[in-house]
Amino acid sequence: RPFFLYLSHHSVHIPLQATPDLIEKYEAKIQPNDPQNNATYAGMVESVDRSVDRVMDTLDNLGLERNTVFVFFSDNGGLSVKEGPNTPATSNFPLRAGKGYLYEGGIREPLIVRWPGMIQAGSECAVPVSSVDFFPTFLEIAGLAAESKEEIDGESLVPLLKQTGELKRDAIFWHYPHYSN
Repeated sequence: RPFFLYLSHHSVHIPLQATPDLIEKYEAKIQPNDPQNNATYAGMVESVDRSVDRVMDTLDNLGLERNTVFVFFSDNGGLSVKEGPNTPATSNFPLRAGKGYLYEGGIREPLIVRWPGMIQAGSECAVPVSSVDFFPTFLEIAGLAAESKEEIDGESLVPLLKQTGELKRDAIFWHYPHYSN
């Protein structure tokens, strides 16, 4: 039966917390002068990686992977400023700044999509997209039309994912009422 699962991890947000074994693992890897030097943050990233792996393995073990679109996405760049204990948490170098900023270090995030039989494994796309593109994308993938007569923000990413076309917009605009940085 069709299903939709939205799984939002709190990690890797503050407060920074990881298991002692992962903190110890990454403390042993810290190199002097390396901006990636927060063992707790690294442990949190590994915990998210493990969780995502469990979800993907479960889909595979249930035989659902061939008929499931899997999207991994983050909401912002890494925390590169002081915002509490153990921060800054990371460096987004060579990108400028991080979470809370409109520079690339704050708004350029991972977007990984697995859609067997539709997306060529290992393919890459450099076209800027936004999370508002997910709604029209999911509607198109499901073969559904929007129920509202209102204009939908965003564009379907299906042409990019299938490498069959381009987006029709010239720019991405958004309002960002986050005045702390």
